[in-house]
Amino acid sequence: MAYTAEHLQSVVERCEFDRWLGLKVEHLDEDTATIRMPLRREFLGTPKIDRLHGGTVAAMIDGVGCYVVISRLNKRVSTVNLVVDYLRPAHGEMVARARIVKLGRRICVVAVEVTGADGKLAATGRVTIAPSDITVGEEESGARIR
Repeated sequence: MAYTAEHLQSVVERCEFDRWLGLKVEHLDEDTATIRMPLRREFLGTPKIDRLHGGTVAAMIDGVGCYVVISRLNKRVSTVNLVVDYLRPAHGEMVARARIVKLGRRICVVAVEVTGADGKLAATGRVTIAPSDITVGEEESGARIR
């Protein structure tokens, strides 16, 4: 199944947390995805200087990494490992660009770059992901997810 950005957005919308984050798919091709996250006051770790909490940035990296793999395999996935390098304080609306490094049957690896509203690189990440046997949409039929 070939995913479009619109189809992937519908998958994002099924996740309560990612919908709460406001993740919006901007671009999708075979090996990359770009997702935008708007600024919300709840995301600020240091409100007086509008600095985003690092956990919000990590959640965005995890999300975009998983979604680019979902778009290729049409399978639900689980994060096995998440590594984040914070390069500078993150401010404003964030954009994450994910690139599949390895797409395997059991393990996938994705590299992610996150830029802030100023366009500067704020963080990089690497997400190791395990695809499940559950096809996207199958979980809604009551299938047991492992």
